[in-house]
Amino acid sequence: MTSDFDVIISGAGPAGCTAALALGESGLKVALVEKAKFPREKVCGDAIPAYVPKVLTTINPEYARAFTELTEKNEAGICRFTAPNGKSLDLKFEESGFVCKRLVFDSFLFELVSRLTNVTVFQAVAIKNISINVNEVSVITSDNIRLNSRVVIGCDGVNSIIRKTLVKTKFDSGKGSFAVRAYFRNVTDNPPGTLEFHFLKNLLPGYFWIFPLSENRFNVGLGVPSTTITKKKINLKNEMLRIIEADPFIGPRFSEAVMTGEIKGYFLPHCSHKIPISGNRFMLCGDAASLVNPATGAGIGQAMQSGRFAGWQVLKCFEKNNFSAGFMSSYDNIVYDKLWQDNRNYLMIRDHVIRFPWRLNAVISTGSKSKFICKTILKVLN
Repeated sequence: MTSDFDVIISGAGPAGCTAALALGESGLKVALVEKAKFPREKVCGDAIPAYVPKVLTTINPEYARAFTELTEKNEAGICRFTAPNGKSLDLKFEESGFVCKRLVFDSFLFELVSRLTNVTVFQAVAIKNISINVNEVSVITSDNIRLNSRVVIGCDGVNSIIRKTLVKTKFDSGKGSFAVRAYFRNVTDNPPGTLEFHFLKNLLPGYFWIFPLSENRFNVGLGVPSTTITKKKINLKNEMLRIIEADPFIGPRFSEAVMTGEIKGYFLPHCSHKIPISGNRFMLCGDAASLVNPATGAGIGQAMQSGRFAGWQVLKCFEKNNFSAGFMSSYDNIVYDKLWQDNRNYLMIRDHVIRFPWRLNAVISTGSKSKFICKTILKVLN
C-alpha cells in the first residue's frame, strides 16, 4: 500500500505536534507518524516554560486559549536554587511557567492536531526505512505502508531514524546528560508554585529537582552530565534513592512521601555545539536536533520552537518549490539565532559556576542579598 502526502512528520511529541499545528491552515496534506499510541507516557521533568503559550499564540490564538483551560497543570512562578552548603536563593519569574505531566500535555497537543482536517495521524506505527531522491521522500513503516512526500520533518527524539539515516553527525553521549525521575505524593515543606533545584556537591554540575504538580503530587528527579557519571561511576537510580533516604536537607521531606510508579531514566542531548539540523528535503527538531538546554535539561520549549520554525520553513519551500539543502539551511539559521546564545550562556554558567561548589555557594549566598545578581540570573533564565 502506498500513500502520497506533501509532508511527513516523524514523531508526535511537542516538536512534531507543533510542526503539524503550524501547517494546519496550509492546505498541505500532512502525515504524522507516531510509534506509540496516545495517551502515552514520556519520561521528563514536566516543566513547561512561560513562553509556550506565546509559541501557540503565534500559530493560532485559540491554541493558547485552550492551554489556559487545561486543568491538570500547576503554575510555577518561583525558582529555588539550593547550594551545596544548604543555603537557598528564591527567584521570582517575570512570567510564571507550568508543571504538567507529559502524559497530559502531549495528549493535549495531540488532540489539537487530531482536529486538523489536513493531517492524517498514524499511531502505533514506526518508520523502518527512509530514502530521499531528487523528487521525493519515501518511508516504509512497521506495517509495510509506503508513504511518499516532498519533505520530512524528524521529531522522533534521541533514537531518531531520520537523523540516523540522513545526518552524518551522530549523537555524542559525552555531550549530553542522563536523568532519572519518579512521581511522589506527600513531599513536605514544599513552597507553593516553586521549582526546586538542589545542587549537591558530589553531583555537580548535576542537580536534584523537586517540581510540584497538582493535588500534592511531585515530579522528583536527578540529572547529571554523562561525563560526570562516567568519571564518578554514579548509578543514578541508586543515588536518587540515597538522597531521598539519607540527605540531611532533603531526606526528612520524604519521610512520609510515597512513590507512585517506578524510577525511569532518559538521555538528554545538549545544545552545546552547532550541528547540521537540515538537508535536502528534511529537517530535525527537538531532541532529534540536540536542542536540550545544557545546564537545566529543559527541552519542551526548544522542541516546540523548532517545530514551529520547521512548519514555517515547509511553507517557504512549497512557495518557492525549493527543497534543497541550501534553501533548507535558513531553518538552521533561525533555530540557532533564537536558541544558540541562551544555550551558550547556560553552558558558561554550568562550566564556570555550577561545576565548582565554592563558586556556587558564593553566588547563591551573595544573590540572596543582591538585587543585581538576582536580576542577572533571571535575565539568563528568561
